Amino acid sequence: MNRGRALVLVLVLFLVAVLVGSVVAIVTMLRGGGGSVEDGSTLVLQIGGSLPEQPMPDDGLAVFTGGTSISMLEYDSALRKAAVDDRVARVLVEPGAMGTGYAKVFELRDALRRFSTDSGKPVICWMESASNKEYLLATGCDEIYMAPAGLILVNGLHFGVTFYKGTLDKLGVEADFARAGKYKSAVEPMTSEQMSPSFRSMLNSMADSLFDEFVGAIASSRGMDEAAVRALIDDPPLTAAAGVRAGLLDGLLYRDQLMAKLQGDEVESIPADAPRLGLLLQDELANEAPSALPPADDVLVDDAAPTAPPEPASAAAGAADDPDSTEVEAGDTVAEDDADAREGFEDPDPDLLSLSEYARVRPSSLGLGKGKKVAVIFCEGQIMSGASSPAGGMSGARMGSDTIAAAIRKARKDESIKAIVLRVNSPGGSGLASDIIWREAVLARLVKPVVVTMSDYAASGGYYISMGADAIVAQPTTLTGSIGVFGGKYNLGGLYEKLGMRTDEVQRGAMADLFASDRGLGEQGHKKFSEFIDEFYETFITKAGEGRGVSPLAIHEHAQGRVWTGAQAREVGLVDELGNFRTALKIAKEKAGITGDASLVLLPRQLSPLERLLERGAGTSLQALLSRSGLLDAVSVRGPAGDPTASIRRLLDVAPLVASGEPVLMAPYHLDLR
Repeated sequence: MNRGRALVLVLVLFLVAVLVGSVVAIVTMLRGGGGSVEDGSTLVLQIGGSLPEQPMPDDGLAVFTGGTSISMLEYDSALRKAAVDDRVARVLVEPGAMGTGYAKVFELRDALRRFSTDSGKPVICWMESASNKEYLLATGCDEIYMAPAGLILVNGLHFGVTFYKGTLDKLGVEADFARAGKYKSAVEPMTSEQMSPSFRSMLNSMADSLFDEFVGAIASSRGMDEAAVRALIDDPPLTAAAGVRAGLLDGLLYRDQLMAKLQGDEVESIPADAPRLGLLLQDELANEAPSALPPADDVLVDDAAPTAPPEPASAAAGAADDPDSTEVEAGDTVAEDDADAREGFEDPDPDLLSLSEYARVRPSSLGLGKGKKVAVIFCEGQIMSGASSPAGGMSGARMGSDTIAAAIRKARKDESIKAIVLRVNSPGGSGLASDIIWREAVLARLVKPVVVTMSDYAASGGYYISMGADAIVAQPTTLTGSIGVFGGKYNLGGLYEKLGMRTDEVQRGAMADLFASDRGLGEQGHKKFSEFIDEFYETFITKAGEGRGVSPLAIHEHAQGRVWTGAQAREVGLVDELGNFRTALKIAKEKAGITGDASLVLLPRQLSPLERLLERGAGTSLQALLSRSGLLDAVSVRGPAGDPTASIRRLLDVAPLVASGEPVLMAPYHLDLR
């Protein structure tokens, strides 16, 4: 497509989007901003996918692309509105495949429980199938139902770490890195083929902490003993009926029965009796000389009370004696004298309210969000220098130091903003970019309160940008800490040799070739680079100590690259409180002297899909733009668990950074935690 045609197409899309947006705006104005909500409505939350932190703007292009992923804040806001909205009678949660970490699932679970407690309104969950995360979310509901033929797989936590050294060896590529901290295992996937003892020890400790939280949540929700929950996880029920018998589910309902229940009808759950045919088959297989199976009519009949077979002959005779009767041959059907007398099925029709419909209801119309301003700055993705960018194609979301620093600076200078909340969801990244963001957070703290709330990840660079805040709040299952540094380069000499390539050079300076691509660091280079890494590590623990009010040596004791869960980090003093976004917001308001509700200012401003399209220019391939996540793919940021390409994408994401020579503050792996 040439430049002129692309420009015309972009302009057409823009005009269509403006038209659609105008229609939506007019409709909203006519409705007075209150939305159309019937009394007794059921708010339906279909929760799944990647669950990004920040809401994405909708400029009308979503009409053609299937919408955008629903953010954590949008779910939270909807529940806060519904709790005080007398027109909403209950909430229905329908979990989908959760392509996110456990901290976000726990946070949404907490939000559901808070809604039920604060409002006194019921929260009902219905799902067709569920694995660990979907079921964990369901435990935040008052009642849990599943389709009768559904699958439930609550089978414990599995940590997967992909190692690339074997692949690099085949390519003739050597990963040559220096690191500070014995637990700083970010380089191990590139330099080893299995976990080191310290790496495995750290993972085992984290697994214990996360599993305790997982088991405790199920036990408290279902009124079960934790030992019983652990036994169920070791021998998990797989069918929905088995899940009911085990106490994990409240009943089995088809969707039409669910709808009838929502409109107030008395609905009897499908029986969850244990199957008998399977037991009979097992007995037959265990017998050395199996006999023929009993007749089908006798399979489910009590041996002590056999029933006689039907007698079709006598029935036929009786029919013949009745002059008004009609003899029925096999395959014939009987017509009713009055067709209107036949009882038909009528679909239940409860008042269902979708999240997109409820989004039209302004919080202010319910008395919410009218207080003083608090800025919420979303710090999401791998930390890099430059501008932020959303997830798309083969890359995840990027947190650009220019973008985030500017957002913090804007919030600091805006006198109407009384406090700042940093929402951090990042495994880390560039040490330089992290330091630039940290500096802006420290400057803002001198003017107004700054509080951090951690999501799935706030590790290494994610912790670095957090440690200058007045307070740090983490979920018990947040992965945080990883205070350590690594850096180095890839030696491509073996690959060049395989490809028949060679280099020839002239240099001045004994270490001018330190980052030449066809050789390793060498003994002197490794020594020099280690000095650089160690110095940056000392800077890291010194600034962390200042933020936590302790000595650098005290931080070092819990640093060395070790990753902690939020619960563990609270015990060792790396975070202040365990909680969620609302916990952090409450702390920020208290520190700023704000009473009552707060008005949230969301930063940085997100570009809409159309604005990103225009920003890229008319010369960009339209096909490449439309393939970006958020346009056609609005479900996954990093790919669902089990995606065979996910590990490759993660490697490609981090490859330019780890080969740059600058200090890298990354968590030691991307956990495939299911």
